[in-house]
Amino acid sequence: MLTPHYEISLSEIEQQQLQALVRAGKTPQQLVLRATIILRAQADIANQQIADEVGTSRNLVQKWRKRFALYEPPPLAAEEEVDPVARLAALQDLPRSGRPPAFSPASAAHGRRRRMPRR
Repeated sequence: MLTPHYEISLSEIEQQQLQALVRAGKTPQQLVLRATIILRAQADIANQQIADEVGTSRNLVQKWRKRFALYEPPPLAAEEEVDPVARLAALQDLPRSGRPPAFSPASAAHGRRRRMPRR
């Protein structure tokens, strides 16, 4: 059996916040899945076993375990206090590139259908 490559250790506050995310009714299911993976990884469970428990692939478990373990919050200004749950931002999706919208939702033609000329 493969052993976990990245060790996860959570503070008490981080663990409480992750458990609150899992229990909350309005949390997006992707975030619940990721939080569950991290909570199970903290218990030093193998990636394949976590994947079987949450019903996903081992690769997905490896991805989120690695991303959480290697995440470093952005640097703070000198007067700002360190946020004890800043690492939880690692569970959010990364920014995606993409084509900018080709139309303006505020334009007058938005949502109207073009009529074919009558013959």
